Amino acid sequence: MRSFLLLSTLELSLGGLVFLLGFIILRENPSHRLNRTVAMMLFFGGLGAVLAAMSFMATRTVTTAAGPGTANLLESVSYLWEFFFPALFLFASIFPRERAFTRRMPALVGRWWTPGFGTLVFAAHTFHFALMMVLLVWKPEFVLPKVGVLRYVASVAGVAAVFLRLFLLVHQSLFSLVNLGFGLGAIALLFDSWRRATVPRLKRQLGVIAVGLSACLICYIFATSIPQLLNLKLSAALRSGLTIAALTLGPGSIAYAIVRHKFLDARLLARRGILYALASAALVGLYLTVLQPLNKMVGAVPGVDPRVFGPVFLVMALALFQPAIARLEELLDQVLLKDPADYRNVLRQLGRELQTTIDLEQLLMRTARTLSEALLLRSVHVVALTRDRPIAHTGSGAPLSDEVLGRVGKMLPRVAEHEDGFRLDESAELSAEERSLLTDTLGIELFVPLRWHGDLLGALLLGRKLTETRFSSEDVTLLTTLAAQVSVSLQNALLLRDRVAVARFEEELNLARQIQRTSLLSEFPVIPHCDVHALYIPSREVGGDFYDVVPAGDGSFLIAIADVSGKGMPAALLSSMLQASLRTQSSGARSLGTILKNINSLLYQSTAIHQFATFFLARVDGASLRLTFSNAGHNWPVVLRPSGERTFLERGGTVLGIMESLEFEEAQVALGPGDLVVLYTDGVSEAMNAHNEQFGEERLCDTVQSMPRGIPACEVAERLHGALREFLGEREPQDDLTLLILRVTERVAAERVVTMTPEAVAVQ
Repeated sequence: MRSFLLLSTLELSLGGLVFLLGFIILRENPSHRLNRTVAMMLFFGGLGAVLAAMSFMATRTVTTAAGPGTANLLESVSYLWEFFFPALFLFASIFPRERAFTRRMPALVGRWWTPGFGTLVFAAHTFHFALMMVLLVWKPEFVLPKVGVLRYVASVAGVAAVFLRLFLLVHQSLFSLVNLGFGLGAIALLFDSWRRATVPRLKRQLGVIAVGLSACLICYIFATSIPQLLNLKLSAALRSGLTIAALTLGPGSIAYAIVRHKFLDARLLARRGILYALASAALVGLYLTVLQPLNKMVGAVPGVDPRVFGPVFLVMALALFQPAIARLEELLDQVLLKDPADYRNVLRQLGRELQTTIDLEQLLMRTARTLSEALLLRSVHVVALTRDRPIAHTGSGAPLSDEVLGRVGKMLPRVAEHEDGFRLDESAELSAEERSLLTDTLGIELFVPLRWHGDLLGALLLGRKLTETRFSSEDVTLLTTLAAQVSVSLQNALLLRDRVAVARFEEELNLARQIQRTSLLSEFPVIPHCDVHALYIPSREVGGDFYDVVPAGDGSFLIAIADVSGKGMPAALLSSMLQASLRTQSSGARSLGTILKNINSLLYQSTAIHQFATFFLARVDGASLRLTFSNAGHNWPVVLRPSGERTFLERGGTVLGIMESLEFEEAQVALGPGDLVVLYTDGVSEAMNAHNEQFGEERLCDTVQSMPRGIPACEVAERLHGALREFLGEREPQDDLTLLILRVTERVAAERVVTMTPEAVAVQ
């Protein structure tokens, strides 16, 4: 008697706990289909245990006349629990993703009425339960008077009743095969989903639930389906034991998945509620187990009524069990709430990672990965707005193409200006095209901006969840806190990125400056009867001017000065290319026009349309000191003679790089003792002081001619630069300054002859 009461009580208690678990799940998100399905599955499973326990106790209760009738009623109503099997199959069909056959099957049923998949799943069991209720209420027995014609009707009715009873008995026995089919199909679907799952947390959820529900199903089948199918009679104790095992394994696995792996996106409150219910049930069971022996011991004492000590024991139990409950909850919280998806653990773990992450790419990758695993999202993109372009990292879903990322980067500042975080389908700031891009094409549902002191640094773009649940209040708390942490780390990463970029740029500039200084001569080749010196001062670290003195191999020397459009690194690279082209052609017997023509073709084919260069190229014959030149749009160099005569060298052609086919003319001028040839760029002649006055060619010539005769070329350059600095005052030069001075030191045998066309007559 005690054993069956203990089993019945345990079965009834577990059924109640399963009901409580189903209620918690349903209350967590009643609008979500998956929550309703799981809750319904638990309700039917718990109902079966409760009805079985009540039926078991009713069969043992023979003291009342209503005992057998009540037992029969409970046994018939207990067929209601069999709805557990279609509920289990429906759950396996829609979790984690709805199967394709759930959408195709209803369309194949009827033409005028298309039932839902859930309606089709429960149709067989609804018919079965209705048939069993008919069998309970109406017995197919016909009592007709056997007189006249009625005797034949009574005979036919009796035969029909026999066949109807036989049909009901066969249906009742064979319907266990339907339950078995639903159960096996559900387990197959769950393990198939587990095999296909790629998200770690989802795979763990499916593994726990599939194993638990499989064990639960096996216990149910051995407790009910197989005995019905084979017409076996199990002892009440064995049947109760199997039912208890089923209730422990199936709902227990669901509870464990909720608490440990955040199944159904259960909030912390729901998970703690499950833990509290389990802990309280365990302690209450312990109390009841201890109370009965104590009552028996007290009752054995003569003259003592054990009912008096019941309240005393209860008060003592409450006093002793309260610390035990607190300690048990603490232990359970430590053991079970170590889920990586718990938002406290997510924030703690990500916070530790972000403290050690200074690389922007690593920061975006870790944030996207954490969000994808914690929230089980179909798509996650973390976008950072850098100075150059937006950068994104994808945690799940298809990566953003450069075109899409560019469009997203343009719309984020405008939308985030009015929103702190919103669902994209609710934003009034998005155009229809933008909303279609984000929600339809990319599947983005939620936008969370990343700000630092009011500045938009980036955004979290979050898609729908794999479980199709909406973002809960805990999700909002997680995202809000996480966005604040990520914003701080993102600001540091962007600052570091800018600092590294500046340092790298400075390093590259230093290297370019060294290369440019190496390419520009500091020691010049010895030209007979000539003194050469050059001065180059870039307005930035590197510049686009260059000069060169190159031996031509036939006793003559090439002298060049050029000015490339633009400033900084691009201009320096282009000037290096022009200088290299000049040196590769210097040893041949090419004319100056041919050299410039080749350089022009190279420049035209290798650069953009806005890049060009001015170029002056001259050849000095070491024996006769005859100077042959061609000017490609450069500032006119000037020959300053001791007599005060000034000859500007302007003959040549247009600038390099604007047209592919150009011809360049040449001219000659003979140099004599004391002549100075001054080559310069527009940074000298067009230098402007605070009064917006240009230095100009006239002032340049006056300055040089005012110097003492016979001073070296280097001193001429230094004095000219000093005069320019004095002219500018405190104003910094806005362009590169380049000077090249060629001074003739001795008389030559050849007479000074000018061979120029009338258009190139010296300008006095």
